[in-house]
Amino acid sequence: MKALVTAVIAAAVTAFAAGCSGTSAPPSHTHPATSVLTSLTRLQACQRLRADVTRNAGLPDLPALRYIADHVSAIPRLAMDARDAVKDITHTGIAPIPLALLKDDCAKARVHIPVP
Repeated sequence: MKALVTAVIAAAVTAFAAGCSGTSAPPSHTHPATSVLTSLTRLQACQRLRADVTRNAGLPDLPALRYIADHVSAIPRLAMDARDAVKDITHTGIAPIPLALLKDDCAKARVHIPVP
């Protein structure tokens, strides 16, 4: 039994060491054009949200909200409201409070969001 445990631990250490070598390729899901360094201003985020809401008959879709949440780094409240909207829509199908907060955030940038 002791030999089996030792063999399993040795195999795990070997696998871990092989995975930690510096020769591995970068993850396939990264793309240079969609860098994390891309950030949106409040105005850009709100314009993107308005376009998405207009295109989708009054409701934003999850990819647009996720994009805004991930790329609005200078305005933490806007990012937080977008993340809350994603969570609420994912769990309940609606997000009246986060969408109202997003609408208010965008009103500060003088962008009208037609959220029902």
